[in-house]
Amino acid sequence: MSHSTRRSAGRASSGRRHLSKAMLLPMTRQAVSDVSLANHLALAVCRRGLGNAHQLSELIRVVYLTYCLQQSGFGDAPVDLYRRAEVALDQAGVRGQCDGVWEVSAELAGVLEEILAIHDLQLMSVAIRHVMEAKARLSRFSKSELRSPISDDAQTNHRRDDAGLNASRTTSGLQ
Repeated sequence: MSHSTRRSAGRASSGRRHLSKAMLLPMTRQAVSDVSLANHLALAVCRRGLGNAHQLSELIRVVYLTYCLQQSGFGDAPVDLYRRAEVALDQAGVRGQCDGVWEVSAELAGVLEEILAIHDLQLMSVAIRHVMEAKARLSRFSKSELRSPISDDAQTNHRRDDAGLNASRTTSGLQ
């Protein structure tokens, strides 16, 4: 058996997925700039009352994604900041559905600017794999019956998810 074959067999038996170099690095400056621009444009349009349901949904998604990344250790903003944004965005969504005006208030815009700034910093420094994990967590939430990933129930499930993932990794490593 050649050395490279043994190495491949060892990797396969470890049960761990190996990450590419790209997954271990932060996003490129251009990619961060593109994401940031899209997020800030959505806010600017909704701030003027010219937004739509998609743009408001993108703002909600970035609030949740920023929160998920913070829960993974990338940020330390008060949870109340995310809760205030969530409540105000929900209210803006209800107003948008009722009267067709998708607008965020000046107060909410200030909160969202703070969250977008946190998210921009996260994207500049966090490995892509952490962003992908946070997106996967957000996807699992969207398929759950929970109302918010910021709720206490969601935090209990997040800890359970992480404990299950860690137990799975430990078990895989022992085999």
